[in-house]
Amino acid sequence: MFERTDAELWSEWNNLRTNASQIRLRLLGGSLAFAACNSAWRGENMQTVSDAPRRFISGELFCGAGGLSSGFHAHGFDPRFANDIWPLALHNFLMNFDPLYAASNGKKGEIVAVSGSVEDINVDTLLRQTAGTSAEPLEQGELDVLLGGPPCQGYSVNSHTRSAEDPRNFLFRHYVRILQGLAPKVFVLENVPGMYSLEGGRFFDELVNMIGRPTKGCPGYEVAFKIVNAAHYGVPQDRFRVVLVGTRRDVADRAGIVELPIPRHYSLAQAHFKGGRAHTFHHAIGFRKRLNQPGVPQIGPNLCDPITIAEAMSDLPQLTNGGGSDLASYSKAKRPQSDYQLWARDGASVLSNHWCRALAQPNIERVKHIPAGGDWRSIPHELLPPGMQRAQRKDHTKRYGRLRPDEISGTLLTKPDPHWGTFIHYDIRQQRLISVREAARIQSFPDTYQFFGGQVDQYKLCGNAVPTLMAAAVAKEVAGVLDRYYRDLPAKASDRSSSVRA
Repeated sequence: MFERTDAELWSEWNNLRTNASQIRLRLLGGSLAFAACNSAWRGENMQTVSDAPRRFISGELFCGAGGLSSGFHAHGFDPRFANDIWPLALHNFLMNFDPLYAASNGKKGEIVAVSGSVEDINVDTLLRQTAGTSAEPLEQGELDVLLGGPPCQGYSVNSHTRSAEDPRNFLFRHYVRILQGLAPKVFVLENVPGMYSLEGGRFFDELVNMIGRPTKGCPGYEVAFKIVNAAHYGVPQDRFRVVLVGTRRDVADRAGIVELPIPRHYSLAQAHFKGGRAHTFHHAIGFRKRLNQPGVPQIGPNLCDPITIAEAMSDLPQLTNGGGSDLASYSKAKRPQSDYQLWARDGASVLSNHWCRALAQPNIERVKHIPAGGDWRSIPHELLPPGMQRAQRKDHTKRYGRLRPDEISGTLLTKPDPHWGTFIHYDIRQQRLISVREAARIQSFPDTYQFFGGQVDQYKLCGNAVPTLMAAAVAKEVAGVLDRYYRDLPAKASDRSSSVRA
């Protein structure tokens, strides 16, 4: 039994949520600390409410649970509006980023919630709505950054329904329409690498061409893009994503363009897809196998080891198959075993979402035969599903995968089904799937971030998110350009921007 009653835990959690913004500023300000591998770099990047030099205004389309905004909030960006077609995703976003919404149990809030498809968003209406309860409405051009990534399922090379005709593939046009109407100083768009390759890249090319085109009230954007791996920024997971960052041309002329952040960690994952060599930070891929490459930036002691699964989650309490609780205490947890765990737990007094989906027969018997780092090939042939009994041993190497404590995770999916991926906990004494909180650690969400909804929904919200530490690395670059832009603005224009942010 826990040391405190459920009522006491809920009361404590509600107090914590009310102060969520302040806690997250302190917590995530050092979000790239692991990447530096030394205390001096960590100290330079810590940010608190009192010493943050400037606050910026952000908005997010397709917000999901808010992984992008979580990383950006650490570097001084406050969400003014958020959009998603899934009401539960929007609720999760507001519960974690809007203290008034959380404190009032959703009855009122400061952040404008835009529910529904981006197809239905009217930019003029959205600008008027941004007044909220205590601010002036934004005008075209005043938003500092627009975040968001259109749905990826139609682009993904792993999708069973990948198709150029998927209607979700065309939602980027509405993203661009809203982008041009708002004319933010910077935008950040994230998607799967398949967006770059589908139909020979025609969707990607159309997106970049539309963004660069001047329109009424918007001079167009200078675009930088890379296919980045979350592991390169201290996330304990190999997760390749296309990230586009656009700097409005007048901002670029004054302060330069936003570039994608240089990796701080290496990873052995290979980029076996179109653009994998030309558009990744290839020097950080397979680094330990290529120590002798001369003249490549960040080669040597500046590239750190990846964050392993054990470093990410070995402190969390043990669970039985299907066990755990949506809300508990840390009383049964170990003391933090790594810098990553210290960061993840900073500011959190309640352990949320540490519960796991139950394995059913015959999967219970199957996983007993899988060692750490193993997969379906360790399962006796007679126990395999009929379809996999006919599979070649070189195929499906992620299915029925068990994590290794000394390595990083593959790309986290939205449903912890062992038949489709590596979701089995590395500890053979537990014989279970990873919990929602362990999935959140793999996605680099801090423990102060709580997921709401049923267990299946929580896994989905977590798996769909942008890893927080990767987002924070991009946010740091965006904040640097915006700082230079505002520093060099004429006093009158700068005053207007400051009053809007205030």
